[in-house]
Amino acid sequence: MATVHAMHYPSLIVHHYTSGTGLLDIFKSDSLWATSIHCMNDSREFAHAVRMAQAALSGLAVSRPGTLYPELCAAVKAHLDSISQLALYVACFSEVDDSLSQWRSYCPRSFGYGIAFDGEKLRAIAHRQGFDFRPCVYAEDKQQATIDGWANTTLSELHSGCTAGTDPTDHTARNCSKFLHEFVKFAPAMKDRAFKDEQEWRLIALVPASDKRVALRPGRSMLVPYVPIELAMSSDESPLWSVRVGPTPHLKLALDNIGHLFQKARFGNGMTHTMIPYRDW
Repeated sequence: MATVHAMHYPSLIVHHYTSGTGLLDIFKSDSLWATSIHCMNDSREFAHAVRMAQAALSGLAVSRPGTLYPELCAAVKAHLDSISQLALYVACFSEVDDSLSQWRSYCPRSFGYGIAFDGEKLRAIAHRQGFDFRPCVYAEDKQQATIDGWANTTLSELHSGCTAGTDPTDHTARNCSKFLHEFVKFAPAMKDRAFKDEQEWRLIALVPASDKRVALRPGRSMLVPYVPIELAMSSDESPLWSVRVGPTPHLKLALDNIGHLFQKARFGNGMTHTMIPYRDW
């Protein structure tokens, strides 16, 4: 088994679990595919944060009656409704290496692979393509604190700029974009606590439908929009750290065969195999 020994261990390593077909697609295209957030396996993606934000705004409207706040709150809530179907794209990773739940959830039987990435290199190369890299937030108190802070800042700034005689709805329409942009930065990383064991990180981008990068791939029940994130795997910038073979009855052959990937990409730390004594064949 060939191994390249790294001189510097990354401060953050994240893992992407996929099928053998998915692994080949990544190496053939030299890219990861960020999927439309509305087609993710959590049926409440993004809508979860929108609902929390609308509830926070409603609370502020009730707590400050007799001012412009109720009208400003209603206007911001309407804009949140309009962005709930924004073209957000997400690529998902886990901090957990060699995870039984990840093998079971994201890989077909006996044909799974885990690709490890240097988190900082991945952040740098994806940032140039318009993607933010964030850890998911599962704790409800932390989610609520972020949402409440955003709602307070948004309404306070809108209120301070709404002069006498100005229509609050029109004022919000003219000035709300920067607050919505801030919301879109953190909201897609908020997930239901039922998913907390995944310890997920996400690459997140808002990509309009007119962007030439947007393409379609077959999903289980529909065609799914995606955006490729180029990895430059054969260059010094390559964020690849290692590849791990998942549970398989042909471990030695599987390890020997993925050695061909070294002809296509630069790895920081070679390849290995699962250490979990799990048999699914």
